[in-house]
Amino acid sequence: MTVFSGLVRRVAAEAERQLREGASLIARISQDTRERAAELGRLQAYSERIRLLEETVKGQDAELRGLRNELDSLVVQLNDRLLPRLDERMDDTERDLTVVATTLVRTGKDTAGNSARLEHVERRVADLRGQLARMEQRSGLWRELQGNMARLGDDVDAIRTRIGGRVSEPMTAAGHEPVADSMGERIL
Repeated sequence: MTVFSGLVRRVAAEAERQLREGASLIARISQDTRERAAELGRLQAYSERIRLLEETVKGQDAELRGLRNELDSLVVQLNDRLLPRLDERMDDTERDLTVVATTLVRTGKDTAGNSARLEHVERRVADLRGQLARMEQRSGLWRELQGNMARLGDDVDAIRTRIGGRVSEPMTAAGHEPVADSMGERIL
């Protein structure tokens, strides 16, 4: 009987050991299941945030396209209205200067009566030269404005390209890297 009781104790000890290992395994499996469920919840929340960000980016893209179209339309309208008149005014001023210069050459400076007219003509020439300088300055400013508008359009295109590139970037291996806006602040 001693043999049987020793054998029974060994069997009981082995059964107890296997029961403890099974209980430990069940505890690890349940812990792993809870962790996976929590991770799945976080992934679903991130998925919703990503969807909202994509919708926001699409809306901003549409607004930027509208802005670009309005800027292009404004530049075309300004070109059609302003530049032809500037060129006409500059041509008129040049013609006036030519007429005044021709008149000065023809007019003698001999008599007192002619000197009064000569002073008037010289004032007129000075006025016309001032007008021509202002016209040239305005023309230069207008051309600079056109260049700035073109650069603004290019910047809008670059922003749209940058925004489009951020939406298509893949997530990291962890799957939950925070997203930052253009100022570096965390959004998610």
